[in-house]
Order: sequence, then C-alpha cells, then structure tokens
Amino acid sequence: MSTLKEEIKQVPHSKGNALEFIHRYLAQNDVQQKTVIDVSAGSGYVANLWHKAGADVRAFDMHPDILKSETLTCSPIDLTKPLPIESNVADYVLLMETIEHIPNQTFLLEELARILKPNGLLIITKPNNSSMSGRMANVWVEAERSDMFLSNEAEVIGYDDNHRYNGRVYLCNVQRLRTMASLAGLRYRAVYPNQLSTSSLVWFVFFGAYLHLRSFLTFSKMVKKAHSTQEKEILREQHQLNTHPTVLLHKHLCIVFSK
Repeated sequence: MSTLKEEIKQVPHSKGNALEFIHRYLAQNDVQQKTVIDVSAGSGYVANLWHKAGADVRAFDMHPDILKSETLTCSPIDLTKPLPIESNVADYVLLMETIEHIPNQTFLLEELARILKPNGLLIITKPNNSSMSGRMANVWVEAERSDMFLSNEAEVIGYDDNHRYNGRVYLCNVQRLRTMASLAGLRYRAVYPNQLSTSSLVWFVFFGAYLHLRSFLTFSKMVKKAHSTQEKEILREQHQLNTHPTVLLHKHLCIVFSK
C-alpha cells in the first residue's frame, strides 16, 4: 500500500482518496470487455487503470494533450455543451474531480445519462463538503473547509499556464447532487468509503446525535405530508443519505448512480 500511495502522489491534479477508491473498485468488480467512457481523463491515470483491467476505454478531456498513455488516445470535450458521444453506449461513465467545476450540472448529468446503457453506472468523485467537517465549515465561512473561503473568480487553476480551468466554484453537496442526478434520469446506488476524517469524527461526537434526531424528525414531518408512495421513498432516501456514516465521516465523496 505504501508503494501505491507513493505512486498516487505523482498523479497531477487528482485526489489520492479517489484514486485509491478506483483501485479497490476494480479489484472487486469484473470490468473486462465493458465499455468505459472517461469524460475527465486528465493525465490518464484512471483511464489506464480501467484499460489494464480489461475494459474498452474511451478517454475525453478539455485538454486532450495532457493524457499520457501507451495504448489510449484522448479526444477533446466541452462538458458545458452536448457531448460528441453516441447514446446508450457506455457500461460505465467516469466523472472524476470535475463536477465542481461545471456550471450547468443538471445538463451535464443528463448528457452522461444519455450516453449510458440501461442499468449503466456513473461514477463520480468530488470533495466531500457534506461531511461533518464540511457542514461546520459552511457555518463558519460558507466553504468546504474552515481554513479557506469559497472558490472565487480569481481562483483559476490548471496543469500549467496553457491548461487552465475554474476552481471549485460550483461545488454542490450530496443531497443536491442526488436530486440533480434524479432529474437527469439517474438513481443513487451507493457511496463508497475512503479515508476517515478526524475532524469530522470530533464534530460527530459533539453533534452527531442531534443531527440524526433532527434528520429523523424532519423526515417524519415531511413523510406525513407526502402524497404518494414514491414521494415517501424519495424522502426516506434523502434521510438515509443525510445520515450516512460514510458521507458524514469520510474525507472524499465517491458516489455511484445507475441509469
């Protein structure tokens, strides 16, 4: 594992927890001959992992020349516009560390749902501002972490001066992501554990019981007013996601939706 961690540290503009999650996912799931579309391939580390696992990988990025691979090529893509990809072709779509940079996220999710096959899976990784630490940071400074302000118009990042993009201006919480995905025709499937956050654990010790109680009381109040079984199921899913231990206590959000 130490070797893997050292390898991951060398991957530019990626989060170690997200990359370790992909390693675990591929170790636990047979993806041979599956069609995988990576729409935010970057340097190609994740795309190469899926290719080595036997998947048929198609890589895209706004800066396709960044990709480093002996076997894969990368095509240009603009995630704010209709995607140049056929409908119903992918078993998996990967959106790694990207949705927080995109303004019209519902439109993007609709496009990703379009290119997925029925029952295909969308894998998203992003900063977890829905953790206990993230929620408290929102109280103090309205940002994902208490030691930084919300991303602003001056925060332009990239691989270098010629490959740039906005910061995490559009970072959304897990509840909003679930709803936008649902509007796009996707269904929440699972969140995956990564690394326990010590600060989130400390906050949970003080406020965890109240959070669970408050969420349950809110759910109970709203479910009484629900007009259909479907609405009740949606509220139950929201309550479960709001109190999910992985969401509350882990540093990163690794979440999967299905078509």
